[in-house]
Amino acid sequence: MEPVEAIRQLWSRKLLVGIVLGIALLAAILSAYKISPSGLQSRSLTVGAASSQILVDSKKNEAIAGEASLGSFEALAIRAKIYAEYLSSLEARQQIADFAGVPARSISSSGPFSVAAGAGNYESQSSEDRANEILQEGAGNRLVFTAQEGVPIITVDAQSETADRAVALANGSYKALQQYVGRLKVDGKSADEAVVVRELGAPEGGIIGGGNDMILMILAFLVVTALGCVAILVIPRFTQRWRALNQYEHADQQHIPGFDTPYSVPVSEDHERHPSHGYDPTPLAGDEHQRSVAPRAAHQP
Repeated sequence: MEPVEAIRQLWSRKLLVGIVLGIALLAAILSAYKISPSGLQSRSLTVGAASSQILVDSKKNEAIAGEASLGSFEALAIRAKIYAEYLSSLEARQQIADFAGVPARSISSSGPFSVAAGAGNYESQSSEDRANEILQEGAGNRLVFTAQEGVPIITVDAQSETADRAVALANGSYKALQQYVGRLKVDGKSADEAVVVRELGAPEGGIIGGGNDMILMILAFLVVTALGCVAILVIPRFTQRWRALNQYEHADQQHIPGFDTPYSVPVSEDHERHPSHGYDPTPLAGDEHQRSVAPRAAHQP
């Protein structure tokens, strides 16, 4: 079918086209959102995420100024791993929950040693995999503390339902570690006299996932519209062709070309007068007169 003819047929069926567009719009909405009593809710998984870094340094800023010896730098890196593991403990999790204003049982946390013993590296996971892990764990908030080998820096990765809450969890982690170092005693002396923790910039947060909703809606709208228009063009032609074939077959069964009556066998005139394959008891016109005259002619002298 030519495009011009197809457009003309669609234009002549504007009501059906309007119904198809309405169904396509509904399908596009339902492809990205689900209807609930509270309204429309996105079907895609969206998670708020935030990250920050905490530097474990000496009191004299040796690590920042580059004046620390190799031994002291490695000692600070080891201390950073220990602090990161502490942040994943139950005590630190309770303090972080208080700072962030969320229940402690809703937080799932892991440190550098628990991450190493886990299924994989957190940094190598995609954002979708991280979000799925939160759902599998049944916790609405997640904290992952990692420390690179030989570097006295703790990386905090926080995830929650919203970006603001994820930022609050990252800030709470730094505050909890700061309090821990302040009350830690080493040989009767406070640890903060020799070690200090610094936050390398404010935590940055955002939303993970949910970016493909519009693309999915557009694709669903186009696919449903195309299928509907094809159905509008094809179904009437298919129905007409089907009816025409049925009528043709019905007429062919009722009348065979060349015959006067359905399923009748034609009888020739010679066969009627001189049956050779059977006896025809029906007398023809003039036969009775011939039979009555023939005997009289036979007795005449």
